Amino acid sequence: MKTSAPFFSPNASGKFGGMLVASKWKGRPYFRMLVTPSNPSSADQIVARLYLGSLSKGAKAVLTQNNDVLEKGSQFYQDARDLAPSGQSWISFLQRYAKDVYDKTITQWALIDGTEQGYFTTQATALGLTNYSPVLGGTIRTGLTKGQQIMALAYFAQDYLDQTLTALLGTSPSSQNVIDFCAYVNTSTEA
Repeated sequence: MKTSAPFFSPNASGKFGGMLVASKWKGRPYFRMLVTPSNPSSADQIVARLYLGSLSKGAKAVLTQNNDVLEKGSQFYQDARDLAPSGQSWISFLQRYAKDVYDKTITQWALIDGTEQGYFTTQATALGLTNYSPVLGGTIRTGLTKGQQIMALAYFAQDYLDQTLTALLGTSPSSQNVIDFCAYVNTSTEA
């Protein structure tokens, strides 16, 4: 038994008897079963980590400075927060559709030319995004580039946030299409 307060008190933290864990999340105490995670490197696990990691990197563009503290944030953030199912964070809502968004992004990226890919990459650089190439299963994997991360956010916005992005996600996106979408993703507004 290793706890920092009486186990069933509101200030309890730590594990009890190798079966229960007490902790806090957003200031609220909770108990859960103790799970000792394994870290399998199966092909399915590696692919799932690639999807989730790629989208998590892209989500950095949505995380404007004030969105959690002052109920401000970009319009993308507000839309995702408001449309997420009850009890689910906006980012877990995004990650729920990781495979679909990732696959659409890879397919569409191959259909646009280098100049158009450059529009996405330039804006992603301005937002501080980086390419994602994790080491999974002892091998460097190719995740989404920073430009592809912006496109993935666009697919999520179109498919799950009810945004009409036909021009942006078509075969001839313009620089202005990408700039406008990135403003939607990253420019903080009042809630």
